[in-house]
Amino acid sequence: MASLWWAAQRGLDDAQRELHDKLPPCRLVPLIKDSPWSDGASALAELIFRENVVGVVGGTDGEATHLAETIVAKVHLPLLSPVATDKTTNLAGVPWIFALAPGDHLIAPVLAQRIAGSCPRRIAVLLGSDHDSQWFWRELNKWLLRHGCQVNSVIILPREEQAVTKAVWESLENSPEWLIVSAPRPLLVSIIREIRRHTSTVQIVCDARVSRVDALKSLGLDAEGIICPCLVPDSCHIPQDFRETFQKEFAVEPDYAVALTYDAVRMLLHAVARAAQGGRDNIDRVEIYNSLLAISPYRGVFGTIEWDRVNANKCSVVPGVIRNGKIIPEVPSSR
Repeated sequence: MASLWWAAQRGLDDAQRELHDKLPPCRLVPLIKDSPWSDGASALAELIFRENVVGVVGGTDGEATHLAETIVAKVHLPLLSPVATDKTTNLAGVPWIFALAPGDHLIAPVLAQRIAGSCPRRIAVLLGSDHDSQWFWRELNKWLLRHGCQVNSVIILPREEQAVTKAVWESLENSPEWLIVSAPRPLLVSIIREIRRHTSTVQIVCDARVSRVDALKSLGLDAEGIICPCLVPDSCHIPQDFRETFQKEFAVEPDYAVALTYDAVRMLLHAVARAAQGGRDNIDRVEIYNSLLAISPYRGVFGTIEWDRVNANKCSVVPGVIRNGKIIPEVPSSR
């Protein structure tokens, strides 16, 4: 999570310079827990009341975001989600949630069309048992069926990195042309490395997590040629100094989650500054929420962020391929 914290801190520093005396004194308070289910939600609730929180940026995956959603809905606190792609975060009728990352419902049709374009006869699937992997596969499978693509095998692995070798061997047993992989980063890295040990011919397609900074650094050359959604739009204009400073720190280019985390913090602070104009002593959270609604469309380093009817970003997605540690957008086959 170091890259996300870097982006959040950079967003805070830049917003404070831009807004000057319009913005009340603000600081970032990190909340990192091993398990959101055991103590994450209670820790967030305690933090909100202890630190006079005016907004939440997070979480790092769909599970953590859903749990944060249950808290912010009760205390009327805006939550900006720059990472999670699970569309159900915004389908629970909770208006306080703003999803910046393109949802799986936008990603799945693009990947399904990319796979279907090769007229595959054999498709295998390797999944983690986590929330994000299951929801991603649910969306992708729906669109594969619409394209007439039948999946030959689906193997679900536990969260722990065990039985990877056996699962990969079973998935490759019938020589699939495409292998769909969706799992949290440690398990994802183990799966892809094991696949590369067995074969270099199968086409691997993954969800957006494979293009994240930590995954690309862990995979190295094993990431070469993987198909995944390219979530950084053509309109993305990350400043050169931002890019160079990030590369110096992390040795790779900033990913979509880094850009969106930076934008999320800046958007939140612009909304806080607007809400504070009536007085800094008691900032109304409803005013912050209304300001976040009104800020759309927002032009950030990620590109244009524009809310749909459930406050989710409705930007377009294209398929991409990983080359030399970077995700390169592909031209969709329909164009």
